[in-house]
Amino acid sequence: MRKTFLLVFALLLTTTIFAQDEPTNIIIGETFDSTELPEGWTTMGPNGSESLNWNISQTNHAGGDGNEAHLYWYPQFVGATRLISAPVNLTGIQEIVITMDHYFENYNNAYNTIGIATSSDYGYTWHSVWEHSYSVTGRYSIEEKIMTPDMGYENVLFCIYFDGSSASFQNWYFDNFFVKIQDDLSFRMNSININDRIGSGPLNVGFSVQNMGSTAITSFEATYEIEGQEPVTETFSVYMTSFEINNVNFTNTETLLPGTYDITISISLVNGWEEDPEGNEMSKHFSVAIAETQRIPMIEHFSSSTCAPCVLLNQLMLNLTNSNPGKYTYVKYPVNWPGTGDPYYIQECYDRCLYYGVSSVPLVFLDAEAQVSNQTAQPVTTNNLMMRYNTPAFADIRGAFSVDGNTINLRADVMSYIDLNNVRTFITINEKVTTENTVEYGGNGETEFRHIMMKMVESGDGIETNIEAGKYQNFEYTFDMSETNVEEMSDLEVAVWLQDPNTKEIFNSHFLYEYTDHPYAVENLHFNEGSSYTLTWNNAENANPTGYNVYINRQLAANNTTETSYVISNVGDFCLAEVVALYGDKNSVSSVALYSSDFITPQNLTAIVNTGNITLSWDAVEEAEEYVLYRDGQLLANLTSTEYIDTEVENNTTYCYQISAVYGRYESALSEEVCKLYVEDGVEEIEPNVSISPNPANNFVRISGNNVKEINIYNNVGVLVDRFDVEDDTININVENYSAGIYLVNIKSNQGNIIEKLIIK
Repeated sequence: MRKTFLLVFALLLTTTIFAQDEPTNIIIGETFDSTELPEGWTTMGPNGSESLNWNISQTNHAGGDGNEAHLYWYPQFVGATRLISAPVNLTGIQEIVITMDHYFENYNNAYNTIGIATSSDYGYTWHSVWEHSYSVTGRYSIEEKIMTPDMGYENVLFCIYFDGSSASFQNWYFDNFFVKIQDDLSFRMNSININDRIGSGPLNVGFSVQNMGSTAITSFEATYEIEGQEPVTETFSVYMTSFEINNVNFTNTETLLPGTYDITISISLVNGWEEDPEGNEMSKHFSVAIAETQRIPMIEHFSSSTCAPCVLLNQLMLNLTNSNPGKYTYVKYPVNWPGTGDPYYIQECYDRCLYYGVSSVPLVFLDAEAQVSNQTAQPVTTNNLMMRYNTPAFADIRGAFSVDGNTINLRADVMSYIDLNNVRTFITINEKVTTENTVEYGGNGETEFRHIMMKMVESGDGIETNIEAGKYQNFEYTFDMSETNVEEMSDLEVAVWLQDPNTKEIFNSHFLYEYTDHPYAVENLHFNEGSSYTLTWNNAENANPTGYNVYINRQLAANNTTETSYVISNVGDFCLAEVVALYGDKNSVSSVALYSSDFITPQNLTAIVNTGNITLSWDAVEEAEEYVLYRDGQLLANLTSTEYIDTEVENNTTYCYQISAVYGRYESALSEEVCKLYVEDGVEEIEPNVSISPNPANNFVRISGNNVKEINIYNNVGVLVDRFDVEDDTININVENYSAGIYLVNIKSNQGNIIEKLIIK
């Protein structure tokens, strides 16, 4: 919306140095998109002559499109340097607005001052209208309403200036420099506050708006639309003064399954006025992962025992890591310079130097981002480490290693909540503290060095990794470390991280558990349909966990339970379940299962015993792509038909079946279990007329039937829980001490056996 009440003649008198299609209230609208300084723009150094420190850079660090203005520290100078605009006419204008984006790259943590100034006497006298000092590397934006002694004059110059010593910064980038007349009523959408990648489940749609006019904003109407969903419109009551920014959220939420989406948010009314669409509609593409998890930032440190400046940074990094245990993964690459370099330099160190383009040390990378490269400042601040630690990750890593003499055995599980294709898993075997890479002549004086890489698995290229969302890939290796630089086999650590070889994005990292057995993840995690939904899972073949943590919709629902099932009281329309196996103070990667009311479970599963087989059938589900049949909790077959003949059967053996439907890459909940006893003569046993009541049960359960003689109760992994002899065909069983879950009741009678399911709440 543009409603300006300043005199029109003031606009007509301004010098039109902006593009012809720019709004007429813009006096200067410079985006520095050409390869040279804009026409009419000049530079000035501290001595009054043209400056060699200014240029146009083909980058976008400041956040704009295309190129940007660049101030470089070299040639080194002390004083003020200016980037000066072409003259503009401010006749009749009393107040203006200045906006600018810039990116500051610090060098030694000193404060550096930039500002904006005006001059109406061709640069002889400058009046500063905005000034600020910066010490932290980062991207910044300014929006200032200003008045200057040069208001009302013709041929007014604007400049961006730096004042100080250029030795205290590395680079400064500037873009989107605008000088304009403020509208009476002007509203702008700044951003859609949805991360590029989020976990599945309820989505809170948030966005940022800013009052760009002089009139307070008291209300506005906004609409969002996600592809495939109905538009949602809401009126927001606010009070926003000039330039005030407000972050707002729609009150309703959308539940999104994993996938990719486009969202568009538009503003239609502001203070009751219809809003122009320009600048007030924004779209964003984002992806939804199955879930998100804790990030462990990855530190990669290039250093050398012959590097004198490395000594201080090593101490600073030691202080950082000592203060933040468990919040980082670390590997240090010793290089073969300066001089003779570090004796523990190996080929894989050179490979990582090439990968990151490292040509000098010390240099530290945090999650593949190079940190401050000078030799006196803390390279990774606690603030930067915690920012990465608190940034959600969408992949997880767990594992362990053991040592036998000079041999190390390791296994790492890499689990992902998103599809990962053609990424790399890097595994390094490090020694925590080394002393024998000290150099007697030409060394830096240090006697201990930490996190030194001794070997990288599969050399510097990493291990090719492809993981489907919700799955995990495991890597097992055995190495003889006697041919490496290892000093003590009792002092090892193993770092693992997952990285895109092209973008260098690190998805997550972790140290493996030390000198212990592997923490195996649970298997066959499923939702089971019934009177209430139940999660069930099995242990891996070699696993002996001490318990399990169960998470429902990212909230801890069961802590260190020893049961292998969990009853969900209210599954709702969407439910994300995760189970983590615990091994004392260690844990596995998650196993995940996703439920949606859109995923219909096949009904009426039946099993008929024939000679030599058991025939199964079920009702078709219209939108199902295929079906998955399970027997005794294990995958039996993937099918497109609604019938299956199980011929792998043995005499006098009971088999229990469940069926699910497949929707894309996701399964519905499993159907209720159907159990049958197979007998060789092909005659299905006559099932006694039995009843189990109540079912589900809390305290007591009554089981009765004709000629019932014996009852055996098993948990869902087949372990006998209780056995009862029955008189008079009826028995009351106290189940108060049973854990919640699903149990199988084997009811024996003179007519044969029957398997029934019992649910304990």
